[in-house]
This record gives sequence, structure tokens and C-alpha cells, in this order.
Amino acid sequence: MSEKESITTLLTLLESRQSRLTAACKEIADWVDHNGGHPTAMRIRDRLNDIDKDVPSIKHALSSLKPIERPLPKFR
Repeated sequence: MSEKESITTLLTLLESRQSRLTAACKEIADWVDHNGGHPTAMRIRDRLNDIDKDVPSIKHALSSLKPIERPLPKFR
């Protein structure tokens, strides 16, 4: 595996983990909100919104690292 492939794999895994952690935090915020902790839930959601703002940049960076698959040559 090349260095670029290793970096791409690592960043893809980190992005995936970030998505799962974000989902878990949203569930926690919903639970806190449901149990009367509205101010705390709002602070959690504010931090999650900060994280979500970075998602397009992360996805763009990952796509720029992934190798471009060239079409196979056509044989006659």
C-alpha cells in the first residue's frame, strides 16, 4: 500500500468514526433534552453543528486523495 493510499484509508476511517460519534452525541442530546436538560442539550447540538460545518471540506479533501479510476482500454 502506498503512502497516499495509507493516508486516504486513515482519513476515511477517521471521517467514519467522526460520523458515528456525531450520531451518538445527537442521541445523547435527545435523551438529555427529553429528561429536562434543555440548556445542556442545546450546547451539545451547538458543538455538533460546528462539527457538521467541516464535513464538506473533509469530504472534498478525501475525494482529492482517492485515486482516479481510469477506464480500461477497449480492445477490438
